[in-house]
Amino acid sequence: MRILLLGMGSRGDVQPLVALGQRLRRIGYAVSLAAPADLGHVVAGAGLDFQPLSFDLERPLREGLGRDSLRGSARTQVREARLMRQVMAGTAEALAADVARLVDAADAVVSGALTFDLVDALLAPGGSSGRGRPSKPHLYAVFAPVWPSAHGPSVALALRPRATSWANGAWSTLAGRVALDLFRPAGDLVRARGGLPRRRFRHYTAAAEGTPTLLAASTSVVPPAADWPPALRQTGYWFRDDAPTPMDSRVEAFLAAGEPPVFVGFGSMPTPDPAGVSRDVADVLGRLGVRGVVSEGLAGLRAAPSPGLLGVGPAPHEALFPRCAVVVHHGGAGTTAAAVRAGVPQVVVPHAADQPYWGRRLADLGVAPQPIARKDVTADRLAQALEVALSPGARRAAYALGERVRAEDGAGDAARLVDAHLRRSA
Repeated sequence: MRILLLGMGSRGDVQPLVALGQRLRRIGYAVSLAAPADLGHVVAGAGLDFQPLSFDLERPLREGLGRDSLRGSARTQVREARLMRQVMAGTAEALAADVARLVDAADAVVSGALTFDLVDALLAPGGSSGRGRPSKPHLYAVFAPVWPSAHGPSVALALRPRATSWANGAWSTLAGRVALDLFRPAGDLVRARGGLPRRRFRHYTAAAEGTPTLLAASTSVVPPAADWPPALRQTGYWFRDDAPTPMDSRVEAFLAAGEPPVFVGFGSMPTPDPAGVSRDVADVLGRLGVRGVVSEGLAGLRAAPSPGLLGVGPAPHEALFPRCAVVVHHGGAGTTAAAVRAGVPQVVVPHAADQPYWGRRLADLGVAPQPIARKDVTADRLAQALEVALSPGARRAAYALGERVRAEDGAGDAARLVDAHLRRSA
């Protein structure tokens, strides 16, 4: 049986699926993993059949609407949401064609948030209602707790994040409506071509609640909520269990030359003033007397040549983070998981979406200071946050949390759940 894993999104949406795919292969499944063409390096060497989507991820993030929506040029979240929808609409034709071809060749599909509605449309049974069982097994994989819930610590978007309140359920339901509007263009295209009606939100939620769903997050970080739907099964984080990708010799030499450094990187999140942030980082690290590794990625950060500061390109988090003193990052689900597993304290600078949630959870668990919103980052705030993260208390809490997470087998548990569902379906 051939399983298609759809990794539409950033590296944090693709890397966990690589781990799941490897475990499914060991059980005996043939596995294809589809992702934006420029993320092929994340899949390389994993033994999976990589199916590149016919567009890149980084180019639209660097240019035009993607740059405007993610760099914060928009003044409000509503404006940012509209810009992001335009970005998604721009890839709808290519995404629909690619996924239709891949789904047709697969026996079962595991999709993420950005492709759930598209796959639901492609697998809709005949008839104008679009109701009934999908034409082949479909599972849903999520890397953040996006289900509406009254329990604040268990939902990514909550009005009262540390309380149980009806307002959290209402607000997170509204967030679901917005998310559907952002990511539905490709699904709408498929439905229009197939003569199926456009999904209303209640039909979308019914489909989501009836689809077996895997939440790839540790219960030590995301507490389970009593009001989650029965179809939702939580595993630990999904990590590869093979040898980490070797690091560049330059990075190895820097790490060996002194004390563990502070890592600073914002993943695929561009920042409005990269030069200013780079200067602040260098100033703060010098003030605190610690070394630093700066990820010069889409954020546009640059590390000035210095004995105590190293600029790097893409680096394997699983190899680098355990050798760092603190990880300063944007709060993406994948980066958060890697830093938690490494057992090191963190400083979170949320940019968008579920990132503020991860920042709050890490602060509540004692492994990080309170998150600093992207617009509020200053040298003084960053210095204060790093002082907290470098404290013995944060180090002890991070080490203990890392031990609990490393003891889990999230990818293995998820593969067993997929296998059990497919056997029942057969």
